[in-house]
Amino acid sequence: MDHSSEQTEVQIMPGGPILVKGILRVTQADGSIETREGNTAFCRCGASSKKPFCDGTHRAVAFE
Repeated sequence: MDHSSEQTEVQIMPGGPILVKGILRVTQADGSIETREGNTAFCRCGASSKKPFCDGTHRAVAFE
């Protein structure tokens, strides 16, 4: 399936994560590669235990 015509949308959530909608290929720091589809939330606060992904910790640390 050719996904080249599909757009990826990036939204910065106020006080929260970076939300990316689309088909993504994420290369982790250890070199492992993960494919994600749909909505993926990336941590902006630095406190997530699932980095680079958001786990909702921004609420507990009052990230702005």
